[in-house]
Amino acid sequence: MPKILLVEDDAMLGPALVDLLHEEQYDVTLATDGISAVQYAEDGVYDVVVLDVMLPELDGFSVVKQLRKDKNLIPVLMLTARDSVHDRVHGLDVGADDYLVKPFATTELLARVRALLRRLGGEFEDPDVVTLGAISFHTAARELMVGDEISILPPKEAVLLELLLRHRGQVLTRSQLMDRIWGFEGDVLENTLETYISKLRKRLECDGCPTIQTVRGLGYRLQISG
Repeated sequence: MPKILLVEDDAMLGPALVDLLHEEQYDVTLATDGISAVQYAEDGVYDVVVLDVMLPELDGFSVVKQLRKDKNLIPVLMLTARDSVHDRVHGLDVGADDYLVKPFATTELLARVRALLRRLGGEFEDPDVVTLGAISFHTAARELMVGDEISILPPKEAVLLELLLRHRGQVLTRSQLMDRIWGFEGDVLENTLETYISKLRKRLECDGCPTIQTVRGLGYRLQISG
């Protein structure tokens, strides 16, 4: 289930958008100010940010700047009532990926979210298939193809691989990964995550395969040379 960070301070629009995105089977977290948005993005792993420009504490432009400064490459769709070319260009220049002017049709909002999710996984006809280097992973079937070999991953190992693939190049902390994989299942030992990382590393031992790097003191990052 894709995880979306929605940042909207309007007391009516925010909950309405949460309901809309829930109906589309998205896992949604709502932040109502810019500082909270940055904190959520630091603490969690999200697939798309839907971000209002006019926010208390810290405006949307500043939120995007902070995300990019922190090397967070998550796709950002900015929402604004300001439709001048200057504002749209400014939003894109600071690091946003798309820009939608209020009022907007909900169908267009959903279409743009889907487009950003496809971009996150790569430009593929099938959004369930993520390809990187010598591997291809069908997320729904949990089917990993490494070269000519195909294997079906256990559920939690599949979630871990998908997170690393869709956030390639980005450092994901241990707490972020454990939250997305195990959620509220109770106490999970940190070495449990390391065991899953070790299993994935063995699966990705081939020429042209991406590698899972340990970033000391932080977490893990999926990289591919060249």
